[in-house]
Amino acid sequence: MDYDPMEGTSELFAALTRDVPLEQWEQYKEQIKLGNYIIDESEDDSYLSDRSVSPGPDEEVITNIEIVEEDEEGEEKMHESDEENDQIFWGYDAADKYAQGKISFYELNDIMKDSRSNSHPRKRRRVEEEQSAPYAELEKENEPIENTAQKAKKKIRRKKNLLPKGLEGLMGQANNYYAKGETESAIKVCMELIKTAPQAYEPFHLLGIIYDEMGEPRKAFQWYLVAAFLNPSDTDEWIRLAELCLEQNEIQQAISCYTKAIRNEPTNINFWWERCNLYEQIGERKRALYGYEMILKHLSDPQNGEKCVDMAREIAKIHHENTDDANAVRVLETSFNKFPSLITSEDVNFLLELQLGQKMYKAAVKTFVQHCGVRLKLPLGDITSVEDLNDFDNENFKALVSCIVPEVLPIDLTVKFLLCLIHLRAFKAAQPLIDSLKQENPEEMGDLFLDVAEALMEVHQYETAKPLLFALISTPTYDLPAVWMKYADCWHGLLNIPEAIQAYLKVIEMAPAYQDARLALSRIYLQMGKIEEATNILRQDYEDGEEGVVVGIDALYQRCKLLEAEGYWDQYLAAATLLQYSHCYHLETEEEFSAVITNQTCKRRVEALRDLKNQNKKPTPQFIGQTIPVTEMWNIFKKVCILLMKRKRYEELQNLSLASLSSATFMKNPTYAKDLEFQALLSCYYNGSHQYTYLLVRDLVLKYLHSNKAWNLFCLIVTCSQENRHNRFCIRLMMKHQDHLALGYLNGHNAMISGTYKHALGEYMCILKEHPNDPFAVFCVGITFIHMACQKFATKRHFLTIQGFEFLVRYAKMKGENQETFYNIGRALHQCGIKDAAIHYYKKALNCPPLITGPEQDIFDLRREIAYNLCVIYQASGAMDLVYLYSRKYIVV
Repeated sequence: MDYDPMEGTSELFAALTRDVPLEQWEQYKEQIKLGNYIIDESEDDSYLSDRSVSPGPDEEVITNIEIVEEDEEGEEKMHESDEENDQIFWGYDAADKYAQGKISFYELNDIMKDSRSNSHPRKRRRVEEEQSAPYAELEKENEPIENTAQKAKKKIRRKKNLLPKGLEGLMGQANNYYAKGETESAIKVCMELIKTAPQAYEPFHLLGIIYDEMGEPRKAFQWYLVAAFLNPSDTDEWIRLAELCLEQNEIQQAISCYTKAIRNEPTNINFWWERCNLYEQIGERKRALYGYEMILKHLSDPQNGEKCVDMAREIAKIHHENTDDANAVRVLETSFNKFPSLITSEDVNFLLELQLGQKMYKAAVKTFVQHCGVRLKLPLGDITSVEDLNDFDNENFKALVSCIVPEVLPIDLTVKFLLCLIHLRAFKAAQPLIDSLKQENPEEMGDLFLDVAEALMEVHQYETAKPLLFALISTPTYDLPAVWMKYADCWHGLLNIPEAIQAYLKVIEMAPAYQDARLALSRIYLQMGKIEEATNILRQDYEDGEEGVVVGIDALYQRCKLLEAEGYWDQYLAAATLLQYSHCYHLETEEEFSAVITNQTCKRRVEALRDLKNQNKKPTPQFIGQTIPVTEMWNIFKKVCILLMKRKRYEELQNLSLASLSSATFMKNPTYAKDLEFQALLSCYYNGSHQYTYLLVRDLVLKYLHSNKAWNLFCLIVTCSQENRHNRFCIRLMMKHQDHLALGYLNGHNAMISGTYKHALGEYMCILKEHPNDPFAVFCVGITFIHMACQKFATKRHFLTIQGFEFLVRYAKMKGENQETFYNIGRALHQCGIKDAAIHYYKKALNCPPLITGPEQDIFDLRREIAYNLCVIYQASGAMDLVYLYSRKYIVV
C-alpha cells in the first residue's frame, strides 16, 4: 500500500478553512492577558481587522526576506501591513494544500522558492550575473550555493519567522498545554495559530514534537518539514529531516534537505559528501561528480591533501571513461596546484596524456616545468618557473634555443615533452632530443619513434621524420603496412614520386585491402596523367570473382568517378553496382527475393534477409571505409538504372532495384523510398516477373487508393500477368471501400469475364446510380444486357436485347457520333447476329477519324479492328473480294 504523507491530518486542517469568530478572539485576549501580555483594545481591533482582510488576486506575495534600506524606512513601514497580509494568505494556502495531500513535497519546495523571489517591486533584489558552472544543467540548481558569499555582502538579512507580538502569549499557552500533557488542547491552539499567523514556524514545530511523542513519526515529519521551510536558516533541522527521510527510504527528498543545508553552510564538507553518496545511489552520476568537484574546491587544508589528490584521480578517471578529457584535465590541474608535493610520476604521466590528447601543448609544457624539472632557454635568459610561461605565445616558443631535461626523467615523458616542442614549432630546441632518440633501439622504442615521426609529419618536417621511419621499417617488428604507409607519405611529402610509388606498392603487396594506399597511389597516377593505371589500381578483388574479400568504399567510389569520366560504361556498371551493395543486401536466391517483396517495411526486410544469409553461410564482401553521402549514392543509383534500362539488362536492373528496398540509407528518405518502390515495379515488369510485379502493384494501389494512374497500372499488369488472385483482392477491398469507383468497375469486369452477368449488372447499376451521366457506366450496363441476351438458355431474350440497345443508344447520345461509339454498337449487333446493321455501323466507324489525335493516335485508331470484323462477316457470306479489299486497305502492316 502506498504511503500517504498526510494521512490523518486532513481533519485537523479542516478547521483552518473557517473564519475565526469574534467570541474566540475574546477568549484568546483573555488567555493572552493571563500570560502577562497586556494588549490595548485598539491594538487588538487593528490586528484583527488587518488579518481578516483577504488579498486580492492582483496583489503581490511578500517573502520572508527583508531588505534594509536607510532612505526608504518610511516607505517600508507604509507597505508592511499589506505585505504581512499577503504572506499570511500565501503561507496558509500552501500549508493547507500540502497537509491535505493536494501538492507534493517538491511542489511545496517550488512554492516557497517562488514566494521568496516575488518580493515587492520597490524592494526587489538585483542579483548579479554569475559565472557559468562546469555543467550547464547544474548551474541553476547550485547557483544559490555558489553565490552565498556574494549575497552576504548585500544589505539583506533574513527576517525571523516569529509570531506577532500579539500572539506570543497564545504560543506560550500552547507550550504550557504541551508541558502539562494536554496534547489535544495544545494541538487546537497550534491550529488556530497557524490559521492566524501561517508565516510563523513555532506552531508547526510544536505540532511535530507532539505527534512525534504520540508515536506518529510520519505525521510529525510533515509538520517538521513545513516548519523547516518557514525557518530555512536552521541547518541542524534540515540535517535531522534528511536523516528522517533516509529512514523512510525517501532518497530524493533527503537530497533536497541536504541541498537546503548546503546553502546555509556551503563550506561544510560532510554535507557535500552525504549528498554525493545519495546521488550515487539513485544513479545521478553527473551530479555526484559535480559535488565531488565542489568538495575539492573546499579541501584546502594540508591535512586533507592526500584525500583531495586521491579524489581528483578518481574523478579524472571517471571523466576520461566518459570521454570528457577537458574536465579531467581541469580537475587534475586544480588538485595539483593545491598540493604539488603529493603528485606522483603516474599522475603527471596521466595528466600529460590528457593534455596531449586535447592538444593543450602549452599547458603540457607548464606541467613539465612545474613537476618534471624541465628548464627552457631563451636567448635572453632561462625559464625556470610556470609564471614565466604565462605570457608565452607561439612566437616565443619558436625562439627557444634549447632545453634542459633531467636525466632521471623517463624516456616516455621525455618523448611527450618532445612532442610538445614539435607541435609548438620549437624545432631548434627539439633537435637535440630527436638526436638522442635516434640513439635508442627502434626494436624496443618503436612506438616512441612512430609518435615522433607522425608529429613531425603533421608540421611538415618530412626530412627529419624520414630517418625515424626508415629505422622502423628496417626492424622485423615494425616492418608493417601501416609503418610503410607513413614512410610512403613521407616520400610523397618530399615530392620524391618514384620512391613514394615504390613504397605505396609495397603497402599494397603486404596488405591488398589497404585502401588508403590505393587511393594515394591513384592520385599520384592521375597527376602523372596515367588514367588507366589510376583506374586499375582501384580495382577491387571482388570484381575479379573473389568472394568474402574486403572492399574499400572510398577506393571503389573513386574508381566509379574515374570510369564515368572516361566513359568505360561496362566497368562502371560493375563497380557502381558493387558500390550500391555497400548499403543493402545482395539478393541471390528466390527466398531472398520473396523476403523483400512480401515484407512491407525496411526493418522487416533487413531482419528476414539477415536470417536467410545466416542460414546460407555464403561468404559476402566486407565493406570498409567512410560512408559516401546519401545524395551522391542516390545519383549513382539513378545513373546505373538508366544505363541498365538502355542496355535492356532487365534482370540486373530487377536485382539491384529489389535489393535497394532493403537499404535503410535510402528508405528513411520518403522521396527516395517512393521512387525506389516504383523503380522496383518497373524493373519487375520489364523483366517479365509477373508474380513480383503483381505483389508490388497491389501494395502501390493500397498506398494510393484514389489515384487513377495507380489503378490503370494495376489493370495493365493484371492483364499482362493473367493473375487470378486479383479477383479476391478487389472483392475484399470493395467491402472496406464500398463507394470506390475503380473497384466497382473492376469487380464488374471480373464478374463479366467469369460469366456471372447478373453480378456484373449489379455492380454496374450501383455505379450508374451514383454517376448517372457517366457514358462508360451506361455502356457497361448495355453490354451486360447484350451478353445476357446471347446466352444459350436466356429467358426473355428479346426484352434483354431491347434493354441492351436502349442503353447503347443512350451511351451514343452521351458520347456523340465518333469512331468509338459506332464500333461498339456494331460489335453489339454483330454479337447478336444482326450482321447487316453491324456492317452499316462498321462502315460509319471506318469513315470517322480517330477520337484521339496526336503523336500516339495510331494506338487509339480502331480501323484495323473494324476492318477485321468486316472481313469476318464477308468471309462467312463468301464475299472474298470484299475481304481482300478491306484487309489490304486497313490491315496490312
